[in-house]
This record gives sequence, structure tokens and C-alpha cells, in this order.
Amino acid sequence: MSHRVYVYNVSEPSQAQDNDTMMVEWGYEVPLLLQPLFIEGGLITGNNYNNHTEPDNSGLYYNAQAGIENGKRFYDFLERQEGLIRNKEAFLEARNQLFSYLEKRKLPYFHIDAWDVFNMDDIPHDEQAETLRANIAHNNEIMTKAMDNDDISLLNYSELMDVNPGFRSFAELLNYEDYQYGWGHIWQPYEEQPDVEIFEEAGLLGLKDAEGNVLLAPQFDAFYDFASEDLAVVAREGKYGYVHKSGRIAIPLEWEDAYDFEYGSAGAIVKRNGRYGLINLEGKTIVPTHYEELEVLDYQGFYTAKKDGKWGVLDEAGSVTIDFEHEEAFKCGDGFYHTAVKGRKNRKIFNEYWKYVGEFPLAAVEHIGEGLTLVKPHKDASHSTLYKKDGTVGASGFDKLNRQTHFPNLLVLRKGKKYAAYGKQQESLLLSYEYDELIDLQVYTEAGQGNQVLAKKEGKLGVFHGDADQPAWLFPLDDYENILWLHQDAYALKKNGLWSIALSPEKRWSDFEFDLVVKKALVEGFAYAFKGHDVYLVSEYGLSRADKTLVLEEVEDRYYSYYFDAEVRKRLLAYAKGEQSDVDSVDQYTPVETLYNLGMEAYEAGDYEKAILYDTLAAEKGFAPSMNNLAHMYYSLEGFEDAGKAFYWYELGAAAGNHHAMNGLGCCYRHGIGTEPDADQAMYWMGKAAEHGHALAYNNLGAFYYDGELVPQDLDKALWHYEQGELLGSPVFEWLGYLHDSKGDYEKALHYYHQDYEAGGDISAYNLGIFYYNGYGTAKNIDDAITYFHAALERDYPHAHIELARIYRNEAQYADELLVKKHIEEAEKAGLDIPEELAKS
Repeated sequence: MSHRVYVYNVSEPSQAQDNDTMMVEWGYEVPLLLQPLFIEGGLITGNNYNNHTEPDNSGLYYNAQAGIENGKRFYDFLERQEGLIRNKEAFLEARNQLFSYLEKRKLPYFHIDAWDVFNMDDIPHDEQAETLRANIAHNNEIMTKAMDNDDISLLNYSELMDVNPGFRSFAELLNYEDYQYGWGHIWQPYEEQPDVEIFEEAGLLGLKDAEGNVLLAPQFDAFYDFASEDLAVVAREGKYGYVHKSGRIAIPLEWEDAYDFEYGSAGAIVKRNGRYGLINLEGKTIVPTHYEELEVLDYQGFYTAKKDGKWGVLDEAGSVTIDFEHEEAFKCGDGFYHTAVKGRKNRKIFNEYWKYVGEFPLAAVEHIGEGLTLVKPHKDASHSTLYKKDGTVGASGFDKLNRQTHFPNLLVLRKGKKYAAYGKQQESLLLSYEYDELIDLQVYTEAGQGNQVLAKKEGKLGVFHGDADQPAWLFPLDDYENILWLHQDAYALKKNGLWSIALSPEKRWSDFEFDLVVKKALVEGFAYAFKGHDVYLVSEYGLSRADKTLVLEEVEDRYYSYYFDAEVRKRLLAYAKGEQSDVDSVDQYTPVETLYNLGMEAYEAGDYEKAILYDTLAAEKGFAPSMNNLAHMYYSLEGFEDAGKAFYWYELGAAAGNHHAMNGLGCCYRHGIGTEPDADQAMYWMGKAAEHGHALAYNNLGAFYYDGELVPQDLDKALWHYEQGELLGSPVFEWLGYLHDSKGDYEKALHYYHQDYEAGGDISAYNLGIFYYNGYGTAKNIDDAITYFHAALERDYPHAHIELARIYRNEAQYADELLVKKHIEEAEKAGLDIPEELAKS
């Protein structure tokens, strides 16, 4: 059974009243979609209901009306976000239901009671309540920032605290069907609306529908309630069977006794000749009636059965899971199974995979998850033992499992005063009993909660990553004075009183040079590093001078105290209100956005060396737009071409998710720039860019299919890609015209040639001349043809000389041999081959 969080609407903190209303009963967490309701207040005091374990009964209380107004604002914000909501109709219905319900909650407080969840830890409840309050405030800060800017991208799921790790994004959580856009979190008493009625007449029972129409005439001696699959057990003259709500007799009445089909089970227990078996929904026998007793064990399809006076276990196919050699029926525990041991109080314990663990008191057995079973100290053993999936011992002789850690893969075990780490997937100790402390760093990344543990040993510190696949030391034990996880892969490490920012021992963003590092709200970076009077922002791009305006906003925010104490706030205020530093200086601490903008300005001014310098500084910090700009300059800028560097930066930019770089990398593979030509890689990266809506990538794919150099020519695919480029606002009119021309769709070709002509196209001017001369897609008009051919010549397309000579030679109305001669001479000067019929004078 999961541990629950409750939310009530109450009159007074710590004083239960008859008019209090339970609003939410939810497993493990305060539902994120309801957290905007907890925006004002946050008083921590005793619970109204779970108050029987003083002092561990701390709950939170918030202003209800302020919360409802903020909740409405949040849902209005969600509704405005284009493409966020998959089912708008369901969202609107859920929103209306939710706020109609909330507006009826007239009592002044929303009360969060997480007593059941807090009991999972040894930490005092008031401390856990403080953490919960801080997490809710942190999440509300992010949601408020998104609302203030009307920008859903600011609601980054990985930045939220204590949220369900089963979702990868806020959009995924919002659209999860079972949550019903938040309405699914609201608890309401179940009121069954019967759609059928069992009725009695002359001592017999029958069935009516909701309108009173008789579905089954009275004929049964017994008629039990409907259960799973809308089936009910009925009896007549000592025989049992099943009827469906529709009034159909689903399984004939031929059994001595019959039991309901249990939810989640494909079988039902029936009795014949004094013995029990199983039938399926069609009434066919799936387990013969051979057993003296047969009972449902759980919802996993297992049954405990008695045969020849002994008990065993069957699955729903009738296969024997546990042999018939036990004195009593099996029972289902929380993640394990057990049966009696003759003459002893202990029970035989089997894990969730039916592997025998041993004989222990029930109170000593605990299911840990993933097939692991913990047996705590009991009268026959002074220590704890951890059993593996196969039922054998994984770790023994330890005193306690640390309840204050919540790693996906690691369990922290204590023996005496030393700690060890056990890997659930590895089913073995990953760190032996030699550590003074193993502390959960509470690392949260895009993949969810991490397995990073802070290890302390003989005055040294390190960080161990107990990954399920590749456990390893991130920072081996060293003379660190402190280690602080900042965000994703970034850590702050302290030595000799100074802090360094690092991703690994080899990859450091700084030396040990900062006198203080503090985490901040996950907006515009994730930490501040202090060096004297200066403050630096720590973000995914390393370190940069902190923007004073943003610093001032953060320290003046009402939730600043969740991140900064009074002394840190004082230093931040002094920095934010101090003199502005020289904004023209560029160094390793210049923000990447500033470097990018300086690079663009230099490029537009023609100072390409400075542009490359600025973009290199930003690119080396991991700023993908600068990677793309740098690659573009090395790819195409005359005097600066460097195929190897172009490929290198396009590849890094593409890996960082920049769709311009993806397209550029595809071009490198297509043309063999910095690498060997590779059709598959070219199409893959151009395709990835196109998936991001990059119009140029579609046009490049169109050219790829047209030229037929690395893949067979396919004009249909070429045209389709050029059309997608047009839809995205970047039409290549010349090629759209040419491809429609090649397919014989002259009217569309004419349209696109006109578009390209208006844009200054030379070949399209020539093609228009051809179309008007021959009457393709329009009436033949030699005057217009001559006009367009001359336009082509003005745009330096000499092939028009040939066509003009042809007109002046072959069209009687325009015959002029002098002009024929003139255009042939010009064509010859341009190096063109003269058609035989024009060469003859």
C-alpha cells in the first residue's frame, strides 16, 4: 500500500471541526498541478487528524482563497500555451469541475497532512515539513515566473523539486490521462449510480435495468452483487452460475458453488463434487476441480490450494508454483508471501518471485523492492540480512538499513559505526563497510533522482555514483572540506577554504578560487560563486559575471530566504547595487549571450577575426548557437575556410541540439566537408533539422534527392521537401518551378517561375521566355517571350541569345536576320554551342 498525502479545507489549524473537508488523498507526493493552491501562508503546526504521535504530527496550512485565485491564474496560463494541451475539451471540462469544486470550499485554510509519508524517514516531522514547504515554494516560484512571462518553456520539469520521476516533462505530466488535468487528484465520496436492479417476486430474484425494464425474469434463489467483468453469481436449486448485467446468462448454472471473478484475474473459483477448480470467462475449465480448498492469494494470478491435506500454490494456468507440502494456506504480505511453520511462531517466507527466503517472524520481514527482502533483527538474530531476488543472502551482519536515503539503485547499510552501499541491480556491495558516512546528495536530473552519494572516510570526502549500469567514483576520496551538488553534473568542491566548480576531477570550470558558493533558484543558472566583492553566475555554460539586475530581482523576491541567508543576501545586494563593471571587457567570465551578440555585431561589421574570437569563447563554454556560427564561418567565409573546424563545430552544435548546426552537419556529410561523403549521415542530420521545422534543411533535402549523387534521383521526394520548405516560409521558387515543369504541371511551374523572376532570378526569366514562346501553361505570346529573354540577358544568362535567334529566324512576323546574326555571335562569345538549324545561314 502506498503512503498517502492528504489535503483538507479546514477552519482552524490543529483543531478538527465537523465542517472540515478532505480534498485530496494521494500517494507519496503533493500533486504538482495543485501546488499553485499553496502560494500564501505555509504555517507549520500540528495536524488536524494525524496528531496521535506527538511531536511527530507536523502539517502545513495555507491561505485557501489566495490559493484558489492563484490556481485559476495558473490554469488560464496553461490554456493560453499553444500546443501544450493535447485534449483541449477534456482540459476545459476538468478545469471547470476543479474550480467549481474549489469555489465551494469556504473555510480559510488548505491543510497538507503528509504524516504517512513523513513516517518513511527517521527525520523529525517538523524538519520534513520545512523541506516540503521549501520545495512547494520553489516550484511555485518557477510556475509564477512562467506565468509572469507567459512562457511555458520556463516551466522546466527537471528544475522542479520532489515531483514524480515517472514523467520527463511538465507537458507529459499535465496530459497524463489518469490525472484528468488536475481533477483526478480531487477525492470525492464514491456514490454508485446503479444501472441495474436486482428485484424479488414470489420469493425468486430477477434483474431490471435502470428504467425498470425486466432483463431476467425472477428465477433465482440467490443473486449476488455484480463484480468484475459485470458478472454476478446466481443460484437456482443448489446450482451456481453467472449472469451478465445485460441480462445474459454468461455461464450456465452447473456448479455446486461459485465465487466472483476477481479484478485482475482471468479465473473464478468454482466447486464440483466437493472439489475446487478455476474457470475462465467463457465457463471453460482452466484448473480442474481437484482441490479440497482453493483461495485467491493476490491480484497477480496466484492461488493457494489444498490437496491431500497439504497446502501449496498454483498460478491461474494451474501450474504448481509451490509444492503441496505445507500445513496451512499461504498468505500475501506486502511484497512477499508466507505460510505457517508447524510448532513455531515463525513463518516460511517467500519473496515476490516465489523464491524461498527462510523462516522468520512476520514483523521482521520487509519488502525492499525489485525482488529484495530485508529481514530485521529478531529473537533469533541480532543483525539484519538482505536477501536477493533468488532468495539467497545478498548482505548480512549489518545493524540497520538507512531510511534517510532514497536512491533508485543504492541501499545504505550500517554496521557498527561504519556504512556500506548495496546495489539493488548488482545485488552486491558496491562500497564496503569502511565509510564514516554515506549521505544522499539528493541529486535530481532530467532522468529523475540520481544515485550520487557523498562518502566520508577518515576526514576525506568523495562522490560515488551508484549507477545501475556503471557504478563509479565521480570524485574519488580527497582532502575536500565540503562537496555540494549544484545541478545536473555540476558540483562545488572546497579545499583550503576555497571552492572550485567541476563536472569531474579532469573537467573543472574553475580552480579553487571562490570563497563561497550557494545554490539559487533554477532560473538563469543554478548557483552563485563569490570572489571578494565579485559575484559569478554558475550555469550550464560554466561561469560568467552575474547580471546585477537579475541578482537584485532574486534577492528582493519574497522567497529569497529559501536560498540565501542574511549574510549571503547582504553580499548579493552589495554586488547588485555596486558600480557597473566595464561592460566592454571580454574575458573568460563574459556571459555567453554577450559573446554571441558581440560575435554577430562583428560579423555584420565585416570584422570576421573578432567574430571568430567571440564565438570561439562562447562555443568553448558549450553555447550551441555560437558553435553553429563558428562552423558556418569556417564552412563558407572566404579566407577563413577550414573544413576540419567546420565539421568539428557543426558536430558539437548538432549534438547540443542546435537545428541550424544539424543542417550544417548534414551538408558536411553531403559534400564531404571535413569528412568523407556519407548519404545516410547527411540525410539523418538534415532530417533531424527538418523535424525541428528548419526550412533550409528541407530545401537541402530537396536538392539532395534532385541531384542524385549519393542517392538515386527521386523528383517526387525532391518536390515534397521543397514544398515543406515553402510552407515554413523559405521557398526556393526556381526549383519549385523546375520540378513542377519536369512533371508537366505547367500552370504551377509558371506561377513559381514568375515568383522567382520577381525576386531577380535569371534562369526563371529564361524559363518564362520558353513558356510564353511555346504556350506552356498560358497562351502563346512571342512579345512576352522576347521581353523575358531580354531580361535573362540583362541578368547575365546568355542562353537567351539562342532562343532570341530562334524567334528572329523562325517566326515570320519577327523575322530579322541581322538580329539572328547578332544573337548567334553573342552566344558564340559566351562559349555556347550553336544549334545546327541556327548555324545555317
